[in-house]
Amino acid sequence: MKNKPTAVVLGGTRPHILLIEKLKERGFYIILIDFLDNPIAKSHADIHIKESTLEKEVVLRIAKEYEADLVISTCVDQANVTACYVAEKMGLPSPYNYETAIKVTNKVLMKQIMMENDIPTSKYLKIQSIKEYDLHELKYPVIVKPTDSNSSKGVRKISTENENIEEAIQIASKISRNKEVIVEEFITGIEIGIDCFVKNGTAIVLMVKERRKINKNHKSVQQIYGCIWPIKISKEIFDQIKKISNQIANAFHLNNTPLMIQAILNENTISVIEFGARIGGGESYKIIKESTGFDYLDASIESFLGHEVTMNNHEPNMFYADNFIYARQGVFDHIAYDKFLLSDNILEYCNSLKEKGTEIDEDISSNNRVGVFTVKSNTVDELYNKINLVLKSIDVYDIDGNSIMRKDIY
Repeated sequence: MKNKPTAVVLGGTRPHILLIEKLKERGFYIILIDFLDNPIAKSHADIHIKESTLEKEVVLRIAKEYEADLVISTCVDQANVTACYVAEKMGLPSPYNYETAIKVTNKVLMKQIMMENDIPTSKYLKIQSIKEYDLHELKYPVIVKPTDSNSSKGVRKISTENENIEEAIQIASKISRNKEVIVEEFITGIEIGIDCFVKNGTAIVLMVKERRKINKNHKSVQQIYGCIWPIKISKEIFDQIKKISNQIANAFHLNNTPLMIQAILNENTISVIEFGARIGGGESYKIIKESTGFDYLDASIESFLGHEVTMNNHEPNMFYADNFIYARQGVFDHIAYDKFLLSDNILEYCNSLKEKGTEIDEDISSNNRVGVFTVKSNTVDELYNKINLVLKSIDVYDIDGNSIMRKDIY
């Protein structure tokens, strides 16, 4: 007989360190599954098993072997699919069933359902073969991306018909597990992130942030380097956001789950890019709790356990900025910065997202974020002043002592 309930955590990311700690506080024994040799959350788990979180049958076998009481992933899209699949097979609780998990992670199904339910989003086409496709219905620029991948790998912007879209499709197809690619029209405007919690079928908006894109010198890369929390918006825009959030909750039959939405704000209109029925990665859970009082990560655990969540959030009371640190190709060693940034209340904290010895490839994607730092202030202007002070001081080094931080992206 087991002495403790067992939780299988899918993905050894930094946000899952706190997830593991919270589960341990609840008395769980932790099995961490991650394909890396040394994921950053490894030392916090009781056991690390080196397997892919995308292999549903493998995870199911492990969960049965350890008589799991919970299978959970709070901020990794495709791992959520596996968690819901295993939970359904074993009769365990989950935020939604396996069918819904597919719908909220497969970008083609997501777009199809959004259009069927009048949720504003851009025109798109699904491509299954590089040899047979016709984009004449779409207007350039377009975004090319895999339909079912983790992170932002394989996402590219093609600005004109003269650019090599076939290469972008081939790259996206290689990354997609079902070899399907989605091509959608690019909508201009400010990219925003909307963090909600769906309680009893109603989406409650917690925060709306501005997602800051990597600069125009990398025009094909669709990647952010951080966010400003919250973004200042009018009541009319906020009402649109609430309406769209609830349209998504209703169309996808979401009842008791986090919901994070990526969208474009163009003057007075909003177009949804995509969404996830989960909490955001990076510093989302931490900033939302500090700014609104709502424990997003704890609510996500309650959601996976099938418990009702108490909403105790308040209006944001400060401005925050999280800033991702990217590295060029090399073997990561450490992040360095002047300690006066902490003592002078310029920097809130700086965390590594990779372990020493991790190989970084040349791609600019969320997989190559080696760290993150956060600043806060009473005004947006002061927020940017603090960001610039940190960027002047901070650097990333490889194991040979070479600087490999990508400062060209800001």
